[in-house]
Amino acid sequence: MAVKSLEDRLVERFMRYSAISSQSNPANVGKCLPTSPGQQELAELLAAELRASGLEDVVCDDHATVTAVKRGRRKDCPTIGFIVHLDTVDVGLSPVVKAQKLRYEGGDICLNKEQDIWLRVAEHPEIERYVGENILFSDGTSVLGADDKAAVTTVMEMITSLRPNEKHGDIIVCCVP
Repeated sequence: MAVKSLEDRLVERFMRYSAISSQSNPANVGKCLPTSPGQQELAELLAAELRASGLEDVVCDDHATVTAVKRGRRKDCPTIGFIVHLDTVDVGLSPVVKAQKLRYEGGDICLNKEQDIWLRVAEHPEIERYVGENILFSDGTSVLGADDKAAVTTVMEMITSLRPNEKHGDIIVCCVP
């Protein structure tokens, strides 16, 4: 069985997380937490992945807050913590994210053939810096949700990929809605 590259693992993980709609519901802000059911769903998935990776003291509460500890093998190292948020912004587009990985070869990018949605170089000239790169996009009907699912992906990949004999201090992970 071939070992997956870091890029493949990160993309796979991001796609899995972005498929869960965790968009904030402005009508619920200040009234309930989490503000949408998807935030709780994502929290429960992350807690399960943390447990499966051997983290200790994994807690997922009714407010979609997850905490977990990866015990260190060195007591002389400081504790470090990573905090990420699970919600994505509501900008009036679809809450359903259809993420896709595209290799950028230059020029305008068709994000969605059915709805004729394009990312135009004239509107986003910064895209030209990434010719030849793989880039994650939404299909244009929603935000991608990279804020903060890219950070969630990075922290989860880091914490679940640590080698068992790696020497480090305690690592604490906290995910909030």
